[in-house]
Amino acid sequence: MDIFYFGRLNYIGERSLLDLLQSGYKYRSDHNTKYGIFDVETIEDSDLGKIYTGELVKYNDVKSEDVIKDDQISKENIFDAIKGTSRFYLTETDHIIAYNPYGRILSDRSFRKAFSGVIIAGDDSFIVDSVIFPVNIEHQFRELFENMKLLSKLTFNLTPSNPNNRDVWKKIDEKLGKMRVKKYKEEFLAKEGESIELDEESKAKMVMAEDGYGKVIGQGKDQDDNDVVISTDKKENILKGRIEKELSVKNQIESLKRIYKNIRERFNKN
Repeated sequence: MDIFYFGRLNYIGERSLLDLLQSGYKYRSDHNTKYGIFDVETIEDSDLGKIYTGELVKYNDVKSEDVIKDDQISKENIFDAIKGTSRFYLTETDHIIAYNPYGRILSDRSFRKAFSGVIIAGDDSFIVDSVIFPVNIEHQFRELFENMKLLSKLTFNLTPSNPNNRDVWKKIDEKLGKMRVKKYKEEFLAKEGESIELDEESKAKMVMAEDGYGKVIGQGKDQDDNDVVISTDKKENILKGRIEKELSVKNQIESLKRIYKNIRERFNKN
């Protein structure tokens, strides 16, 4: 089975996403490794609208390989050798992205960082920003908080929605927009030996992060007094779709469509 992770691309910039995906710019993580987006195409779907798909590719500037040449073992430099690829599907209307990590070579976090890196490299404006936050399984993350015996530290990192919001966190989102905030960070520390009590606004911020507009981290103790750290960024909390291998692009979209629809349906809930 192929496993696709779901996230939300939060992009601010002056160029269209399609232009940036097709720009040919590269993101470099170290002196010999770079990432690029290739084979981009646009698909019109009757349910999801316009979808951008392509491959995020991780490759080396140069790689030395053992080869047989003139009946002798020798070294040969191979340029732009591919280390791993990851197929993605990005909806134009609400920037929901599904992507297929390539093991440890192109992990979930590596994909999110590199994809945003390519977007930022392609937009040379001063206002550009791009980050992918995971979309979480609905309610699961908040249930983890409810099962904690003690919550000693709580951190929010949020970004205003682009392009739409949800009733449960609409007031928070609109406030950030009116204040012209690009990123919002808030940290709470409990009194010694006490636990943070969550109010309705904090719960709404958790929902906002679950929906892909930020990240929440909680630290404390579980029911067995073990130290624990929970986060919307941990892969066990990320919404995933499992589909059959070797499907065509069209059939992959069909297999993932139910999850896209479920994410959109959240925005009709309070």
